[in-house]
Amino acid sequence: MEVTFETTQGRRFIVEIWYFSTVRRIKECILKQEGIPVESQRLFFQGQELEDDRDTEHYPIVEGSHVLIVLPDESPAAAAVAAADGHAASAPGAVVHVVASGPALGEGRRVALELDASCTVARLKEMLQERTDGAVPAAKVSVFLEKAEMEDDKELAQFNPPTDDGMKMEVCVVLRQPPPSPACNNGNGVANCKVNKRMSVEVKWGAKTATLEVSDMDAVKELRAELGSAAPHLLLPNDGAYFFIYKQNVMEEERTLRWHDVKTGDTIEIFNGRVTGGA
Repeated sequence: MEVTFETTQGRRFIVEIWYFSTVRRIKECILKQEGIPVESQRLFFQGQELEDDRDTEHYPIVEGSHVLIVLPDESPAAAAVAAADGHAASAPGAVVHVVASGPALGEGRRVALELDASCTVARLKEMLQERTDGAVPAAKVSVFLEKAEMEDDKELAQFNPPTDDGMKMEVCVVLRQPPPSPACNNGNGVANCKVNKRMSVEVKWGAKTATLEVSDMDAVKELRAELGSAAPHLLLPNDGAYFFIYKQNVMEEERTLRWHDVKTGDTIEIFNGRVTGGA
């Protein structure tokens, strides 16, 4: 599977690794492809540093995941590499330690990021989308600092973030609410109902497929329950040891199809195995 790595200076590269590779093996693949010594690599995924003896199932890292790679004394080396790749070789500014939380990330969840002070709020949203494997779409969230919304085109430096070691910039991330449908208004412009939209989706298990009629408010676990009777020809594992992938992201069992932004005619793939942790 292909995994995207990004340095703190914004340089990206894709490395092909095996499913269930250990973190040590991933670092060795990076060494072989990019020439970065294993001992110099620190890898972070979903806000936590990866341990060498853990594997991709533990964290979990899947096809299309984004992993942050931090290198020691990165300033001159990263600038030289970025210049070779066609990027501007400018000296980095102060590092801002951002900690994001809020309804869009789920109760009790926090995502830690290390960004250059020159990064824009739009870039911060993109990093959150990558760190959550698409579960927090950049185009659908707002970021707040002390109850004031942060504007996309502003740099983090404009918000006077703390740059001292141990100091963090705490932000809150919320999903933007779509305007209510006219059919759901009580005449005074107040939404008072929910509309469940029926749609047709294709579920794929290896070479076998099934087309299901579902509601966009069905949770993924309800889709799992329906497959047994609606698509017995798929011959799914009896022990339930499989998970769903939509647009290269692991789907969360408790979330609805609408939350995953599934549309009619889309394809949901099934993979063998179990996923620990969460996206």
